Amino acid sequence: MKKIFAFALVTPMGIYSNDLFYTCSKAIEEQWFYRAAIYGTWLVPVIYSKEEIDSIKLVYEGKIFIANIVPDALKISRFNMRSIEKGRTSLGGSN
Repeated sequence: MKKIFAFALVTPMGIYSNDLFYTCSKAIEEQWFYRAAIYGTWLVPVIYSKEEIDSIKLVYEGKIFIANIVPDALKISRFNMRSIEKGRTSLGGSN
């Protein structure tokens, strides 16, 4: 199974990677989703496999955390992601 290193976007709805949203204990503990809603989105490094979409590995502070798919992540609309992308761009983030 090929592992891919990439960046995921921390949003108010979860950690967005590969058109899905994920969450993990570290993100909840540090209130990442609340902070993303207040201050804007940001990128975090992740490791994933296209064959296993139920979880990704989040690289943070030299440690690896397992982030699991948010229930009903497939039902979140594209409109919400476009809104987040617009907000990130207006805050000076890159696409």
